[in-house]
Amino acid sequence: MKTKFTFLAVLLFVTILLGSCTKSPELPHNTESQGTVNTPEIPTDAQADPFENLRDSREAWLTYGLSAYESDKEVDNLKEFFSDRANMTYLTLYDHMFAFDKKTSVEVAKALFSFIYNEYGADALLDINNRCEYKTAYLKSLGLDTEYTQNQKVETFFTTMEFTSDATYKYIISFDNVTYYFKDFDAGSISQYNGFLYYSTTGLSEMIRYMEDNNLSEALDTERKFNFYMTFDGSGYSKTVYSNGNMYINDSNSTLHEAVHAMGVTKNENIWLSEGICNYFGKALGFNDQIAASYIQILTMAKQGYFDERANAGDKSAVLYKEVYKAYTDRGGKIDSVDAFDLRLYTDVAAKVELDSGLYTTLGEAYKIVNKEDCEALGDEISYEQATSLILYLADSYGIEKVLEAYQTQNIETVFGKDYEGLKADWLAYINNLS
Repeated sequence: MKTKFTFLAVLLFVTILLGSCTKSPELPHNTESQGTVNTPEIPTDAQADPFENLRDSREAWLTYGLSAYESDKEVDNLKEFFSDRANMTYLTLYDHMFAFDKKTSVEVAKALFSFIYNEYGADALLDINNRCEYKTAYLKSLGLDTEYTQNQKVETFFTTMEFTSDATYKYIISFDNVTYYFKDFDAGSISQYNGFLYYSTTGLSEMIRYMEDNNLSEALDTERKFNFYMTFDGSGYSKTVYSNGNMYINDSNSTLHEAVHAMGVTKNENIWLSEGICNYFGKALGFNDQIAASYIQILTMAKQGYFDERANAGDKSAVLYKEVYKAYTDRGGKIDSVDAFDLRLYTDVAAKVELDSGLYTTLGEAYKIVNKEDCEALGDEISYEQATSLILYLADSYGIEKVLEAYQTQNIETVFGKDYEGLKADWLAYINNLS
């Protein structure tokens, strides 16, 4: 179960694909040619096969490119197409692009394949480490003064993809033991989903590695198969079915939170503890940069007055965003980069703003929406942000090992020497004294 995010559409503006490749390989030929690319003759049987090493490649773009090249298909000049920066996504050429728009993706694959082979040779087609630079060089060869703005780590990561589809899910994308099921990409652009897949998957791996390295994974199933079903049904809440590991995801910030549920944090007798632990690992420790980026976007929009009209009309989420921005920046919080963003400060001030304003959805209310029944668990009166802040406070005060022990035993007073109300009182004193 995951906290409601009223402005889901806001997240679709977040810049997901970070960094760029700025160093272009030196081209041995004229890069200003704007006509049809002339391909060299296909080798005869008596010649060595220059493509022997890539014939078994599992990357779709290489398969399409090689087929076109060996069939001596004419390669289109795509200068006008890539002059529109919105089309730059097609140059990613990840496998799911060919399900998204096969016709265009094949044309791009043919053009890039021919360019790289002509300029750098067959081995360069499999040179993943310099692929960003080759794509920038290709754009330069079209006479475009632009660069391929993709992070090389993301580029390399997507070559490990296993891609399939079926009658229900058009995009089934797997990386090792993590699989994502999409019916479509209607809720955002393809590039945003590329970033979502990268940061969710690598974040999950980093989170699990952190748990195991710090002996925090006892009683958690960190080796199970994680199935993310991208529902986007408008409810704003995500849900996990522990028995099969299926997670039904409604926004891009909830994947790691739900993964902690899938690993075994499922007891809700103390709902503040279970939901707080899932947010502690899934959000507060910062394993998914996308979460910080989305918060930065919201706070930046608040700074620029984007929420003013809605706040004046009484929209409680807009009011909260404005007040959280002020509280966060008044305490020295930065919003100029992901690295500078202080997730702990953001969580604490957001919890305080919620408590002061009363404008928040409680854990109990969220539980009822997701499970269609009333919540009678301890701590159902606080919100997700407040539960996260409380867990952060307890982890600082007692150690996260004690917090996990309290969850496993469900005996709060024995572990901490205080009951929930006593711990909550201590946390409230801390929150109210934030400087």
